[in-house]
Amino acid sequence: MPIAADGARRAGGAGAAAAPTLAATGLSKRFGGVVALRRADLALYPGEVHALLGANGAGKSTLVKLLAGIEQPDDGTIEVGGAAMRFASPHAALAAGIATVHQELSLFPSLSVAENILIGQEPLRGGHWIDAAAMRERARVLLAMLGATDIDPDATVGDLPLAQAQLVEIAKALSTDPRVLILDEPTSALSIAEVEHLITVIERLRDRGTAIVLISHRLGEIERLADRVSILRSGEKVGEFPPGDFSRDRALALMLGEAWQERQTARPAEAFAGRADDTILHVSGLTLAPHFADIGFDLRRGEVLGLAGLEGQGQKEFLFALFGLFRRGLEGVIEIGGRRLLPRRPRDAIAAGIALIPDDRKTLGGFLGLSIAENIAITVLGSLRRRLLISRRAEADLVDDHIRRLGIKCASRAVPLGSLSGGNQQKVVVAKWLARREPVYVFCDPTRGVDAGARGELFGVIRELAAQGTAVLFYSTDISEFSLLCNRVLVFREGRVAGSLEGASITEQNILDLSFHEAAHEAA
Repeated sequence: MPIAADGARRAGGAGAAAAPTLAATGLSKRFGGVVALRRADLALYPGEVHALLGANGAGKSTLVKLLAGIEQPDDGTIEVGGAAMRFASPHAALAAGIATVHQELSLFPSLSVAENILIGQEPLRGGHWIDAAAMRERARVLLAMLGATDIDPDATVGDLPLAQAQLVEIAKALSTDPRVLILDEPTSALSIAEVEHLITVIERLRDRGTAIVLISHRLGEIERLADRVSILRSGEKVGEFPPGDFSRDRALALMLGEAWQERQTARPAEAFAGRADDTILHVSGLTLAPHFADIGFDLRRGEVLGLAGLEGQGQKEFLFALFGLFRRGLEGVIEIGGRRLLPRRPRDAIAAGIALIPDDRKTLGGFLGLSIAENIAITVLGSLRRRLLISRRAEADLVDDHIRRLGIKCASRAVPLGSLSGGNQQKVVVAKWLARREPVYVFCDPTRGVDAGARGELFGVIRELAAQGTAVLFYSTDISEFSLLCNRVLVFREGRVAGSLEGASITEQNILDLSFHEAAHEAA
């Protein structure tokens, strides 16, 4: 397997004969008794995109935290421009020219877009007063670099959809004109058009001489953008691909090790063979202006129904409305098990038997400050009571069973959810709802920002639910996932169902055709 040494360079590239902008040598980090990173090396050159690949818990997030000054290494050195550095804080790393865009947003929802982008570097007038006009103009220029001219610098960040908030986060990082830009899953919440804009920006930054670290689980983006690819597994760097030699299969083999031979490969789902009288969820004429209108379908026990289409076409809003996250304006008919429901609160949906696994696990899915055990058990506390008290033995048995079932990597059930990697946080959110065994499960972009191994595990959970007779609604911003998992797909366009696909007709091309054009693949 041709894995290159750290010195491999892109022939003729911007940094072909240059000294590294950043060189990390022998970085190690422990958290309690867990080794998160062991003797990792990384060299970043000007004008290079260096991708990091690894399963959840492989050490990618820890390495990023060390480079960004969020954590300090136990061993090893970091040099920037040939000078040894030890970052005591994120501010120190930023002062050295290292800017980081984290997977989980770090914006202030009550501040404006411009205030978030230029926080701490606001232009002053007369040396004392913030020049609001200059700040808005600077924010507008940075957003234009990302192709985000539709984002108002005066808008409140808390009112923005997740995809636009992600672009604001990236603009904030670019505002410092960094020498090193670390992008942790930057496209995970973006639409196809927004991804194209961002890829263009990354290419421009590379051409300007910026050294870029890219963490992405979308292998197509890695193939398109990366000059080099480093693979991490279990806290160690286990290989590196030189330019032009990247292979998906070899990368996955390095990422997963022995598990590569045993992993459950995603397989296309077949058309659902259940009976019409197995319908558990009936939706008719469901409307919530201006998000979606006249949505209708029947979902049967054991069926996986996908809601596809371009980002922002009403799919997420529909799923959130089904879970009671919109208090007003919802009209139409929803029946679960023959009983009518028009949920105004999540408790209405939960009582009817609907579970939601949301895309934003940080704010909607889990409680980062609570332990893994508390997060998993929180939906079933009533069943864990023994007289007036919670049975800690029953809680521990339940939690440990789900930790094993989902392969959650953690030091113990008592550690805070926020201490886990993104993929393991998502598994905990899934486990929280699996404990309830609801008849209808709603998965809203569940694999956003998780690696190929974790994605396969989550797919396995969904297939297991379907095999047990559970009905599943599934939405993803990665259109390749629909053909790997769903029995049937409804394609949304401008808040309406543009068409449906079933079985072998569920392909990326057909989904895109329906996303852009009038229904051409209507199922009988």
